[in-house]
Amino acid sequence: MLVVGWGERAVELMERAAVRGGAGIERAGALAVIGAEDATDGHWRCWISGRLTNAQELCARFGLAPNQPQAALLAHAYAHVGTDACQLLRGTFVVVAFDRESTTATIVRDHLGGRPLVHIRVGDGALFAEHERALVDVLPSTPSPDRLALAQWIERGSTPPGRTLFEGIRRIPPAHRVELSAGAVALEPYWQPRYEGLAGGSREAIAERLREAAFASVARAAEGARRPAVRLSGGLDSACVAAGLAARGASASGAVALATRGDSASGAVALAARGASASGAVALAAIFPHHPATDERELIETTARFSGLPVELISFDERASILAPALEHIERWSLPPVTPNMFVWRPLMACARALGVDVMLDGEGGDELFGWAPLLFADRLRRGRLLAAWRLTRRIPEVGADADVRLRLRAIRKYGVSPLVPSAVKRRRRRARAAVGAPGSLLSPTDAAALASYEEGEEEGLARLDGPLWWRALAGALSDRGETIGVSAQLRRESIDERIDRRHPFLFDLQLLQTALADPPELQFDPARDRALLRDGLLGWIPEAVRTRHAKSFFTDLLPAGLATDGELLAEGPSRADAPVRELVQGEPLEVLLREASAPRSARAARRLWQAGLADVWLRALERPEYPRELLERVAPRAA
Repeated sequence: MLVVGWGERAVELMERAAVRGGAGIERAGALAVIGAEDATDGHWRCWISGRLTNAQELCARFGLAPNQPQAALLAHAYAHVGTDACQLLRGTFVVVAFDRESTTATIVRDHLGGRPLVHIRVGDGALFAEHERALVDVLPSTPSPDRLALAQWIERGSTPPGRTLFEGIRRIPPAHRVELSAGAVALEPYWQPRYEGLAGGSREAIAERLREAAFASVARAAEGARRPAVRLSGGLDSACVAAGLAARGASASGAVALATRGDSASGAVALAARGASASGAVALAAIFPHHPATDERELIETTARFSGLPVELISFDERASILAPALEHIERWSLPPVTPNMFVWRPLMACARALGVDVMLDGEGGDELFGWAPLLFADRLRRGRLLAAWRLTRRIPEVGADADVRLRLRAIRKYGVSPLVPSAVKRRRRRARAAVGAPGSLLSPTDAAALASYEEGEEEGLARLDGPLWWRALAGALSDRGETIGVSAQLRRESIDERIDRRHPFLFDLQLLQTALADPPELQFDPARDRALLRDGLLGWIPEAVRTRHAKSFFTDLLPAGLATDGELLAEGPSRADAPVRELVQGEPLEVLLREASAPRSARAARRLWQAGLADVWLRALERPEYPRELLERVAPRAA
């Protein structure tokens, strides 16, 4: 794992940690680096953690032979361009560059935050790492919990922008760099989305352009893999990944796609179709025979057959403990996991390892990337196009052309009128709501009021973007996805634990994002279909049963099912009068959740109980690191 120190005190702490852990430490002036490959060119020395997806383009730009080592390519770029070399890079990475002439350094996080990066100030310098645990291991003492961040995490499953669950440890935002000089640590953005107009051409041409961009992102994600795989479901997005993988010419790479079969957990079944059967590609997926609302076996097999991908189906084990993987995660990473669904995917990843998979692709993020832009209503109202906005309410995706007047008026109010309300009025309303508190909220009014100020900061960030309102909202959301819940950090931790690199072509690919943001927004409005342009572009590339399917399966019933087994044990800690989590939440709403621990009344209640229970485990683990292991020993017999 990458760890970087700047300044005398930070480097001293790193050297002590390196001695304890036996890690190799690289020094350059006031800079120290652990866990990254490096190279030198001229007076620049560079390190990289992650991967560049445009390495060959950079080689061509600088007249270098193809397939240069990434660190050498970076050092060459910085030697010729200087600190603005980060503008040329594409991929998921953290780059550290040291200038021996000026004895300054810069640390860069990729444009869309595909590689995590956190930091804490130490003396006149700072420590940086991919994960909070790496900083905790270096620091002389564990930082205290960040009360406000933890309160929001319990209530909403997210943290305020830039903050983590540890006091003083902050996230470096995507598309930012840190400039390091004597006694100074300065953070600045180096990129933000820019509105450059919309794509021209027919609907068919624009849909084809979007599909080609999606396939290109899949190819970039699979590049360099010895045996890539796609985690397949019965949905549109993973079917697009499977089609892109097949179109890539998987015959040269031995790609794999994975699914799960209840009657056999052994080898992949060859399914010949569309000339891709010789590619060696495979599909992996989970099926849920006891949860019909979640199970997509038939569509999974149809997609795999259509794409020519042998498929391995893994049946969900009803005996699996939902709590055990979460406890192991807290013990390993000193953080609760972002999702409770780790107990679903672990058997699939184990199957992937047995098949020799080194890279796992999936369709995560496609819903948002290829979705519609609600604030088009606001733009039309702002321009006085009231009739056009009203007509648009008949084309809201999946609502239907015959939506009743009340629903259409609600859409106009939410997506058209509310975004145009002056910021000062929104602030007064938000603070008034926070003072009263939402019914059943675990947050105290004081914490709710403090968190409201962070929402105001997010609005100010969108105001700095140029372009129509619909574009600003979409660009802001898509270029900063998952930061408040720590998506990229969770995915990176899972990659390390599972020993398989997880890559996400629809989450962190800048070229694809720029293509999607140039699509005319009205083309995504379809009363019967979501992601209408992508569906049009995939005609003939995926099964019609998947392309024209508008329903979507969810995992919402799996969490209550898991709590039926582990809920009482999870609630045991928060039920005690001295539970540390009780200092952060209101007592009565917590008691309501605890009373129904093994049978939550709704998926939302189950999720809030999960958050509160894990928060209590995490707080106890900060005081007694052995606590998660003690709980785990009580869980293990249940999963046998």
